[in-house]
Amino acid sequence: RSTAMQASRQLGVTNMGLQKAIQRLTTGKRINSASDDAAGLVAGTTAEANAANASQKVIGDNNNYFAAQSSDGFLQEATNQALRLAELEGSGNTTSAEYTAVLGLYTAASTAGGGTGAGTDSTTALTEINAQRSTLAATMATNQSAANMDGIKAEGQTSIADSIMGADVGAETVNLTKYQILMQAGTSALSNANQASQSVLKLFQ
Repeated sequence: RSTAMQASRQLGVTNMGLQKAIQRLTTGKRINSASDDAAGLVAGTTAEANAANASQKVIGDNNNYFAAQSSDGFLQEATNQALRLAELEGSGNTTSAEYTAVLGLYTAASTAGGGTGAGTDSTTALTEINAQRSTLAATMATNQSAANMDGIKAEGQTSIADSIMGADVGAETVNLTKYQILMQAGTSALSNANQASQSVLKLFQ
């Protein structure tokens, strides 16, 4: 009877090992609960949170970059209109209907690009546009760099999380095979132990 109890207990231990190997292979994670590695779980989930935070920042950085790029596109159109104003000024047509219309087009494009649209001639228009485009250039450069930095952080933190929490697929595959064999052997040993116990009991009947 004692042998059967030992075999039954060991079979339970083997089954737990088998279930853990299956879980790690199906989830791809070495740590699936605090009981697997409490300290590793804290470090791994912290790295995962840092990676998620950095990934969202990359999205924000890119949004800011493309918003500035869009504004710069409007200001390019404002520049085109300011250059037309310069042509009209050069030909002495500053009082023409076209000049008034072009000035209005400059104002609309400049305002759409985040400028003031306060220019009254080609010189003041270009001064206003160029100052705004210089600011946008700085915004684009800053956000492009930030996106790169946050992207690097996200990649690094993801790698850290994977190294801490990721399963060793090769090792777990070996464990799976080992525990499957042990389960078969243990089941057979338990059956034999139970039969032996029954045989002993029959001797006392």
